[in-house]
Amino acid sequence: MNDTGLTEVAYLPIREVARRTGVQPVTLRAWERRYGLLTPVRTSKGHRLYSDEEVGRIETILTFLARGVSIGQVRALLERGDGIVLRAEESIETGSNWRELLDETCELLREVAEPQLRRRLDQWITGFSPQLLLECWLKPLRERLDRSPLPDRTLVLSLFWQLLHEQLIVANDIARKNLRKDNKPDKCRIFLLGPPGEEQKVFTLMFSNVLLANGIDAFVFNGQVGMGNLAAIMQKLQVDGVLCYSYRALPKHFVTRDLSILASGLRVPLWLAGDYVEIQITELDGIMRLPFCSILPGATASIIAQLREQLK
Repeated sequence: MNDTGLTEVAYLPIREVARRTGVQPVTLRAWERRYGLLTPVRTSKGHRLYSDEEVGRIETILTFLARGVSIGQVRALLERGDGIVLRAEESIETGSNWRELLDETCELLREVAEPQLRRRLDQWITGFSPQLLLECWLKPLRERLDRSPLPDRTLVLSLFWQLLHEQLIVANDIARKNLRKDNKPDKCRIFLLGPPGEEQKVFTLMFSNVLLANGIDAFVFNGQVGMGNLAAIMQKLQVDGVLCYSYRALPKHFVTRDLSILASGLRVPLWLAGDYVEIQITELDGIMRLPFCSILPGATASIIAQLREQLK
């Protein structure tokens, strides 16, 4: 289709669609090429453009995936016609696909099948939205790994977190480059603070991937540093706020002392988000009284919605 014909309908470029839906461009392209789920039009220069109907189709795909439908099953369900989303649970066991992914991950770890695991991680990261991967795969996987028998447990888990860390670094780099190609003046940048440790780094990177998919740039930092010094460099980094994210409870001294020092020195908002905020709500009471500090409770989708509202 030539560019003249595109003016008859409102079309969106791939970066804007990614921002609206939270699905990264690399995933949108995979859904088109690998699974035949999308049919964007092309400009004369080959750039993809998406109609409102295509954006609605993406939302429908996300609904299926959240209910546990395999990405390979989505096309057949979409072809069954309008209204199928409301009836999806009648034919697809909710969460079955995510359970299969969890089973496969654990089996690959038991077999120490590094090449296969690397390939599957790449497929999952490009095939699913980071929000779904975090809530439906990574968090349940971490809980299951506590109960799963593994050979040379410490070594195998260290290998797994390292592999996933490498894959997410690549995914974040691609997402950040795509985001920075968009020259919108209202783009936001956040300093994403996570606790140290192999697992925590992976969860922080995954959440960073969620932020990037939603049009929010994230400068990721995991480690221990003087919080007073950290507050002092925020202005130089030109961030719109600091977000402390963790999937598990934080050390008590970090909550009662370090975060208070950080919040006291900041002149930008400090948001606390992740599973720990509900676990440690009593311990966080003191820091909540400080200026610029607020809690973003709930699951990932709720966190993003609250964050977007506060960044307006």
